Amino acid sequence: MLIRALNEHWIWKRRLRVLGHLFRAPTLDRLAALWMYKLGILGREETQMLRRLLRPGMTVLDVGANQGLYTLLLAKLVHPGRVFAFEPQPLLYQQLVLNVETNRVDNVLCRNLAISSSSGRLILQPGTLNLGDNRIVTGTTPAPGQIKVDAISLDENFADRKIDFLKIDVQGWETEAFFGARQVLEKNLDIVLMFEFWPYGLIKAGSPPDVLLAFLRNLGFQLWQIRKGSLASFDQNDLPDPTKEFSDRNLIATRNPLTIKHLLSQHAR
Repeated sequence: MLIRALNEHWIWKRRLRVLGHLFRAPTLDRLAALWMYKLGILGREETQMLRRLLRPGMTVLDVGANQGLYTLLLAKLVHPGRVFAFEPQPLLYQQLVLNVETNRVDNVLCRNLAISSSSGRLILQPGTLNLGDNRIVTGTTPAPGQIKVDAISLDENFADRKIDFLKIDVQGWETEAFFGARQVLEKNLDIVLMFEFWPYGLIKAGSPPDVLLAFLRNLGFQLWQIRKGSLASFDQNDLPDPTKEFSDRNLIATRNPLTIKHLLSQHAR
């Protein structure tokens, strides 16, 4: 496709320093995303929250790492702790690895995998002009433009390991990713979650939004939304409109009330 070829042209593969790290974007749309983060148009509240949540020595899972913008920030904040970064889209994974190597980051392990409720093969629909919108789709046979990717569950690899922080942004596949992390969530009582809650995408992936919320609440998590640099309580009456494609929330989930107290007190200073 001509549009996709133009988006992936070599001319866009330029270097840009963002959040203290040097990136080379794989496509025009990913270069535009880097500029929006650099200018503070995107991600300002999320990066502020990460700086307040993370500390050296933590172990972090970054599910849906994309080109590594958050991955490298996470690695810096938790060093000498470790970050395990997962990205199934081949072009983005290749750039993720290159960006980690370019910045000589030694505490990130990258895996070219999707995260789901179990291991196997899944179908990924890459975004045509937005490689931030790659979606796992249901079915067994790829349609034109779709690709098969390998998937694992977090429980298969991390059930017996201490995990401090879990970030998930997988365009509507969050329910399946969390379902495959039940043991990780149950064994790590102080784990903190940051994830995109996007009802429109969840429904497209075959998961009612309230199923995801109920799953986390049944495990004892309290949910908060990132708003204006701080946290606001999140309840069923504050759901994003599931009929609107661009209606979402970035949520924090924790069982530990001291975590929230700490964050709120930091914001008040």
